[in-house]
Amino acid sequence: MGLRLAAVAAVAAVLVLVHVPAPCSGASIDPRHATNLTLYHVNGRNYSATPRNMNTADIDGDMYFDLRSRGLPLECGPWINMSFWSRFDCGDAEVNVDPSTLAITKLVLEVDDRWGDYADCNVDHTGVYSCDCEGVPDNCTLFHTEEPCDEANSCMWDHSDGRCEVFGCTNITDRLDCVQGYHKCEWHAATSAGTCRPPPGPAPVCNHSLVGKLNLSQQDWGRHAHRGHKQTPVDYWHGNTLAKTDGFWFSTFAEGECRPGDESQTFCSWRLASVVRKVAKTCSDNAIDGVIQKGDASAPWGARCFEACPAAQRYNTSSECYIECFYKNVLGPKGTTQLMNHSSPDFGIPLAELRAAWDKPFGPVADGGCPPLP
Repeated sequence: MGLRLAAVAAVAAVLVLVHVPAPCSGASIDPRHATNLTLYHVNGRNYSATPRNMNTADIDGDMYFDLRSRGLPLECGPWINMSFWSRFDCGDAEVNVDPSTLAITKLVLEVDDRWGDYADCNVDHTGVYSCDCEGVPDNCTLFHTEEPCDEANSCMWDHSDGRCEVFGCTNITDRLDCVQGYHKCEWHAATSAGTCRPPPGPAPVCNHSLVGKLNLSQQDWGRHAHRGHKQTPVDYWHGNTLAKTDGFWFSTFAEGECRPGDESQTFCSWRLASVVRKVAKTCSDNAIDGVIQKGDASAPWGARCFEACPAAQRYNTSSECYIECFYKNVLGPKGTTQLMNHSSPDFGIPLAELRAAWDKPFGPVADGGCPPLP
């Protein structure tokens, strides 16, 4: 599953809402299935707000995507060999990059609610976005080294077997990876080695004309130890952030976008209805950090830990003490050492307060919102 701050004061002081007119000819979304979604997206500042071949999320899904990345300075630095997740997170060009190059956009999409299978959309080294549906992979056996074997090809490199495997069920060789992985595959032990098979039901279909949807409450990322790895603080941060927020992720192929004036288009499933605001990620991060730092010292859920950090780490968001204290406030004091859920006591900042902190940067600048990026 995100340009320079050059807005004039008059523009910065109001909520900018850019309306995009509905198509006047060509295909349009069937009114019987049309719904508006308020979504968020993190990517490079230089990209259009239109999420063409990109992933977006509702407020809960986007909080999960971003909050799990707060530990990257450790996960992709001194702790890089500790976590199973490093091989995914540390190569994500929308996450593990300088935050000053990123923006967060709040937008409204009109979509057709006849959902398709969710697709992972990523940007390559040339800056081009593309999407691949999970479980509808390329031929992964063509890749013989780790570098080209990645999620952009719907593949993953199995270090224990030293080969490129489908990022799905077919070629998974370990029982735990099979039953606890992305697709909740089925393990069949009829043979001596055992085989991993797709779950029951219809096979995924990579329909580029539909909006893909993923319910994060049905995932268990970080909720179990992967083969060859023990549960680490990174796993608890991932798993507990997921349990706290859940939410939904969406994928929008270019082929499904409504194209005004294109008489050859007979069906479309999404269009950009409006852009609420595009803000610098650094501004958004600072706003959320401010809520967490203030709550740490005074809120009932505060962990009271920032003041215990060495002075050099107390406000250094890349330092070990700051990161650990940040998660203790978001997830509760026990959220970095054991798995939590919504019924757990002391589960950190209440979700409603977290949502308010997350959405505040998109409000009026006079009320603490972030200036809009051009």
